Amino acid sequence: MGVAGVLVVAILWSLSGALIKLINAQGSGVSGFAIAFYRSVIGGVVFLPWAYSRREALRRARARWLIGSVASFTVMSATFVIATTLTAASSAIILQYTAPIWVFLASPLLLNERAKPAEAVVLAISMVGVAIIWFGSGKGDSVGLATALVSGLGYGLLMVSLRGLRAVDPFVLVCMNCFGSAIILAPAVGVWGSFRLTPSQLGLLMVLGTFQFGAAYALFAWALRHIEAHRASLIALLETLLNPVLTYAVVGERVPLPTLIGGPFILAGVVGWLAVNWQRERALRRVSAATR
Repeated sequence: MGVAGVLVVAILWSLSGALIKLINAQGSGVSGFAIAFYRSVIGGVVFLPWAYSRREALRRARARWLIGSVASFTVMSATFVIATTLTAASSAIILQYTAPIWVFLASPLLLNERAKPAEAVVLAISMVGVAIIWFGSGKGDSVGLATALVSGLGYGLLMVSLRGLRAVDPFVLVCMNCFGSAIILAPAVGVWGSFRLTPSQLGLLMVLGTFQFGAAYALFAWALRHIEAHRASLIALLETLLNPVLTYAVVGERVPLPTLIGGPFILAGVVGWLAVNWQRERALRRVSAATR
């Protein structure tokens, strides 16, 4: 059941490219900031019934981790949406998965966790893929690609923040991040966008916020109770394959050649990073069991 749940999650997450492209193309277009704002608001509402009853868990968390979680979530979410409006959805999603590189760099500073040489080796493979995509794309795509890399930074810092908040209920964290992000993004929407929506835009945003975002994360949290985290993470990587396929099927957007070549390098690095961390966790569990 856990595996089936994560497969459904990967499909729901993969809808982001097509839905964002459709919303941005509707009428006069909706800015990336506005899409990210409304997705956060709707996602927060979806999680509110579960989060409200468990809100006491926030009292056990340090303020700096809570602030870091909201800030990194906002960066990740907003820049991913903006990148998807500026460049190919396939490029945006694959570059967001450079997050482990930032986890590798930030963990020793923020969590006092020693990085393993094996992590540096496998993540160097990802950097080869980033270089292929960056230098193989035209200058006109550089802003979108840079924004997608910032999304990877936000995702990586969010991973680090969530490690610092691992004692807090995940539903509470996602709800807090959604509403916190909406508050931060509201001024940006007023300056660089508009809160006005057509009925079709609102309908697409409801699908984006409710199913692609809110329901997907709720299902992922449920699946993690039935399947190991490393297996769930590997299955979720299907998003990087399904996102371009669904985007092509809906809006006819093809995968750029540099992304087609560089993407597998990034995925290989991510899979290697997951494997290294899984082996480290197994070793720590064996040591803990032996000392009991």
